Amino acid sequence: MTNFLRVDLTASALAIIAGVIHLGAYWGLWWHPAETGTELYWRVGISVGFIVVGCTIVGILTGVFNKEAPASDELEDQVNYRAMRNSLFTYSGGLAIIFMEAFDTMQPMNLAHAVIGVFIAAEIVRMTSLGYYLKRGI
Repeated sequence: MTNFLRVDLTASALAIIAGVIHLGAYWGLWWHPAETGTELYWRVGISVGFIVVGCTIVGILTGVFNKEAPASDELEDQVNYRAMRNSLFTYSGGLAIIFMEAFDTMQPMNLAHAVIGVFIAAEIVRMTSLGYYLKRGI
């Protein structure tokens, strides 16, 4: 497994965890929902900061411990392209549904959290596809 794939999987996992934390707060499972757009932007910004720091740490550690790992692997590249394709289908389908609902009765904060939900779903599809295609081979 290349270092790039390890950092990529870490970024996806951290993004899913951050999204679940945001949606859980929105649904009242912990903390309180963001009351204003500014508060939501701060929460998302802090989450992005944690994701960047986490990916940097994992990138440094995998670079140190896996010096002999190949820089790129053709199989991983092809698998990543196919998994990204599946993810983009999910993004486009979810956003199309959100846009259809946005012109009806959707509130701005509901719209923002629906987009976060679509991002989570697409990342789950991408990670599942990565695992499937790596196991199966292309």
